[in-house]
Amino acid sequence: MKECLAKKLILIGFDGGNPPFIEKFVREGRLPNISKLMKEGVYSETFPVMPCDTPTNWCTIVTGAWTGTHGITSFHVHLPGEPLNRMHFSVRSYWSKAEFLWDAAAKVGKKTAAIMWPVSFPPTCKSCIFIDGTGPGDPQWRLDYSVLYTTKPIGESYRHRADIPVKLTEASGWRNVPSSRSKPLEATIEVSSGAAMVWTEKGWESLEVSTPKKTSVKHHVLIIDSEGSGYNKVIIAREKDASKPLATLKPSQWSGWIYETLERGTLSEEEKRLDFRELPKGAFKGYFKYKLVELSRDADVFTLYRTDIFMASGWAYPENLTQELIENVGPFIEGLELTTPTLAHGDWETYFESIDMQVEWQIKASKYLKEKYNPDLLLVQIHTQDAINHQLARDIDPNNPNYDPAKAEVAWERFARTYEDVDRLVGGIMKECADDETLIVLLSDHGAIPVYKLAWVGVALMRKGLLAYKRDPETGKTVVDWSKTKAYPWRTYIFVNLKGRDPDGIVEPEDYKKVQEQIIQALYEMRDPETGECPIALAVRKEEAEILGQWGERVGDVLYYLKPGYTDVDLDRDRALKLSVEELKSLRDVEPSSEICAHHQFLPNVTYGGMSVKAVFIMKGPKVKKGYRRRTPIWQVDVAPTIAYALGIPEPKQCDGKVVYDFFET
Repeated sequence: MKECLAKKLILIGFDGGNPPFIEKFVREGRLPNISKLMKEGVYSETFPVMPCDTPTNWCTIVTGAWTGTHGITSFHVHLPGEPLNRMHFSVRSYWSKAEFLWDAAAKVGKKTAAIMWPVSFPPTCKSCIFIDGTGPGDPQWRLDYSVLYTTKPIGESYRHRADIPVKLTEASGWRNVPSSRSKPLEATIEVSSGAAMVWTEKGWESLEVSTPKKTSVKHHVLIIDSEGSGYNKVIIAREKDASKPLATLKPSQWSGWIYETLERGTLSEEEKRLDFRELPKGAFKGYFKYKLVELSRDADVFTLYRTDIFMASGWAYPENLTQELIENVGPFIEGLELTTPTLAHGDWETYFESIDMQVEWQIKASKYLKEKYNPDLLLVQIHTQDAINHQLARDIDPNNPNYDPAKAEVAWERFARTYEDVDRLVGGIMKECADDETLIVLLSDHGAIPVYKLAWVGVALMRKGLLAYKRDPETGKTVVDWSKTKAYPWRTYIFVNLKGRDPDGIVEPEDYKKVQEQIIQALYEMRDPETGECPIALAVRKEEAEILGQWGERVGDVLYYLKPGYTDVDLDRDRALKLSVEELKSLRDVEPSSEICAHHQFLPNVTYGGMSVKAVFIMKGPKVKKGYRRRTPIWQVDVAPTIAYALGIPEPKQCDGKVVYDFFET
């Protein structure tokens, strides 16, 4: 083993962390622990690898590999020889072609514990500890996603799921009803296994075909007026017996953990297509919490929040660790810190309370693992910043045509609270797990910027006769007309429909380069009808993209990136198929966008609207310079070799990055 500067590592990642925000809140004195890290260590901005998104960059951070090397090309991987619209959900360790930092460390006897680190599942190291390791909001161990039971008018929530309507009636058939000054009311709610959903660049998305709901249980809700000033208390029970409550709640109160056994459905066609191959099937015990969000005195308004239902098994490795953590730390829900459906009703406190619970769990789990297993490398990731970016990025942008200073002030305060939670996570883990021989690293995978306009490249490709859609006569749905399609867009890639490589290929190999050039020309001819601007920042052939860290068989034949303010998220991937052929043909090069922020389709140096696509890197430890701010950004590929150097362990095998020696004292 090489000479080491530090004996231990604490690596904390916060998804979507933005450098301008860190600097602002540190200046304002709101992040004491992060401020201390910066004063006693080094600070740098970081260029994400492209695409600048979650799975690509969390993989790069722990492999030191460019996208072309590790092969995790955004949220989906396309394999040569498969239909161009056949994609594999990429947030799994087996899609990485590069060795992970924990595997390299294990070769020299170092043990890693990783908590919620994307792309670390399934485990690749038998001597390591893994808690979760899927992507944010992944369906792997979920029996259902969070819902609202409410008497309010029903609308689409932020997860594109309707709230569940509740009708209150006069209570009947209950035993042991407490004294109530008003007539007790009741409702029955259903708790069931549900549809699979995934977190993507757009936020929460349901899969096209829902997982069939196999089983459900009923919970009975009793509403009483215990003080004579109106309805103020809710009792939830499996049977109509108020003496056997699962929860007794007043407004704003949370229940304890509630356990139910539910059966998970078989894989839907969409889940199979996206290759969710490990989703457990059968009956599983799961747990969740309720929160009484609202109860008006006249009971006209009743809103009950239920968290995700998470399995009580399987989410930790080694296998016996799940039950051990539940007993000693408490139940765990991956993604508890993600935005809650209560935001659709203006309730932000439930969201912040959920973050608080996740932070506390991660601190307690880190302490427990440290005391019992004493890992040499501790990795912890939380997904707070990315989630709130997708909600509020426009509100703080002075260039927003609808900018409102009062609204911006509220948004800034909400942003600050999420960064304060990260600061608390950093402080808690340092207190419980760090000593003078520990290397402490805090980083993000990418930032984000606000967006306002849709610039979907499919419009340009259709206009040039490179992409075609048709109506399926059997289903009536819009489908790709492969017999007329020469180019197929997916995320920041455009694939040539090549004969001999692709099942529906129509482009002759000798015409490959010509079609590449036609694609690029079509993209550069796109125009914003309001400004006359081309929304494309860069479009290149695959052969020219090596300088961008992109190569290999999983990368598209043409790569493109948008200018700030534009996005293609509204229609990228298969979302275009939700429109009719006529609607697709009527689209202009640039349309208004419903999206609030984005990051994956931009170059990594982009700043816009007071935000940045760049990421954050902060490090403190033995022989690390104090108070050093790097003049130019590092790349995410430099993180793993720099950590390996400090720990005196081998770099991961396929590491492309370099040690940032100027971070260390000479």
